[in-house]
Amino acid sequence: MELDYEIALRCAHLSNEVYRAFTDELRFSMRPSLTPKLFDIQRTDTQVALLEDPDTQCGYVVFRGSDADRDWLTNLDFSRWSAVTDAVLDDRQLDYPDVYEASRSGVKIHSGFTKAYLAARSEIHAVVQKSVMTRWVMTGHSLGGALAKLCAVDLQYNFSPKISVEVYTFGAPRVGNKAFAESYNRRVLNSWRFVNGNDVVSGLPRRWQRYRHVNTRIRLGSMASWRIISGSLQDHRIDRYISALTKRASEQK
Repeated sequence: MELDYEIALRCAHLSNEVYRAFTDELRFSMRPSLTPKLFDIQRTDTQVALLEDPDTQCGYVVFRGSDADRDWLTNLDFSRWSAVTDAVLDDRQLDYPDVYEASRSGVKIHSGFTKAYLAARSEIHAVVQKSVMTRWVMTGHSLGGALAKLCAVDLQYNFSPKISVEVYTFGAPRVGNKAFAESYNRRVLNSWRFVNGNDVVSGLPRRWQRYRHVNTRIRLGSMASWRIISGSLQDHRIDRYISALTKRASEQK
């Protein structure tokens, strides 16, 4: 499947608008007449909105990212790992965290991301199971992008070939090790990971900590900046992604 920048731009807007007040009044500009299903899991600070568009038979799973004032460099403990096998994504094994302690595949993912996604997993599964949508798009900015990746490989494992899965993330951190990335790349073929300029979060956790990115990276903006720290934080802003994608989408027409 070829990358469609119009869809990418739509997902960037969704990832931006999900930062609004997470209440029953939340609506998305792409289809303001549709009422999203909202799940707010306070114990893990996980917020996700599911939107079903009957006109296109496409559903969207939009994960809310981290708060703008959160310091990624100090508040995320990237030394914590959680071992996981592919079987953990099977509905027959849901006894968290026991299944995460018996990996035979060598797959490891960040335990914080794992816990955040699993908190909303049953609600997401219930919606997809009952839905008539045949295509599901996962998206999110920052932390939301990390959760979108976990959701994508989960839904692909449990609902394929009933549904197709696509992923569009913006400024997302690395999620797991090399074994996870390889497993993800085999399962989720239509996946695009956008990185704007020197976005600092997309470089976390570090490679020396054995984390690896999944496919496929799409570069936006310029990496040239004399403001190494402040510039990389500015590049992480979702509005910067929207501006760059607006330009790309106009060029693709």
